Amino acid sequence: MTLDSSELHSIADGDSCSSGAASITVADAVSDTGIEGVSISRQNEQRLRTSDKSDSWGYLFLHNMTVAIFERMVNDYNSQHVEQPRRYFIHRTYRYFPRKDDHGVRRRLVPTVSGLVFLQGSTLTLRRFLKERFPSFHLVNDCSTRQPAAIEDAVMQPFMRIMSASPERITFLTDPFNKFARDHTLLRVMSGPFKGQTGYIVRIDRDRQLVMNLGGYAVALRGVYDEDFEEVK
Repeated sequence: MTLDSSELHSIADGDSCSSGAASITVADAVSDTGIEGVSISRQNEQRLRTSDKSDSWGYLFLHNMTVAIFERMVNDYNSQHVEQPRRYFIHRTYRYFPRKDDHGVRRRLVPTVSGLVFLQGSTLTLRRFLKERFPSFHLVNDCSTRQPAAIEDAVMQPFMRIMSASPERITFLTDPFNKFARDHTLLRVMSGPFKGQTGYIVRIDRDRQLVMNLGGYAVALRGVYDEDFEEVK
């Protein structure tokens, strides 16, 4: 199955390493619930073969209007490959918009973070999948490594659970994760759903939050007052 270029368009350039001061929050509505190139050197391919995990996750940023089309086409692919489906995660939030006739509001379920789609699989597997099925789309780089982001499943699972159950606890920050290393001590979480994950305690909006690395993306988690931490030596 190939893409209709009239329906889908890729992001031309850019990566996840923006340096703005604003944040993208998932709590801005009532809730119910470096692009890398296609080419890959032999040296990088060998490195990915030895370091990639098949259950890790990469992610893409798509134009918001293309997310539903992308999801439909992945579901079509999965229906034809029942034994080896391509698992993905798109968190959605109910948002309310005024009606054009000014009579009340209408509710729509939309992606919480515009265009953000997570796909499970090793980097090599995802590259091949995208090249074969969605040649216009590419994985986003982890800005600390300048390689395609690979998020461990052990990190992704609690992230997805919290996003589904309490999305107001999570904030996507526009600053890259490595920026928070300055003037902050790296800590390891010793309790709670993110046990074992490392990050920084940062005061954001007058609240102490845990800023974690999600594939180079800085993600802040509220409500960590009862968790135990230890300093990473």
